[in-house]
Amino acid sequence: MGQVVSLEAYREHRRSLTAVDRLDLAVSRLDPLVRRSPDRVQAGIERELRRIARAVAAGRPHEAAERAERLADRLEHPAAHG
Repeated sequence: MGQVVSLEAYREHRRSLTAVDRLDLAVSRLDPLVRRSPDRVQAGIERELRRIARAVAAGRPHEAAERAERLADRLEHPAAHG
């Protein structure tokens, strides 16, 4: 069964976090998802991980956080599991 989420509470919590905090949370979500099946990481996922790394290296944590959050959302979706 699904979980009811208050979008207002989610948005307020998200606004209170820095870009680096958001990036850290997104990476902690991504890590187990990518480690679970490293042999079948799709090219699109690998490309997005590289874009996240480049944004971090370029000093753009906001962009990196947005990309990492979107990728984690996509990989956590039930359709991503086949």
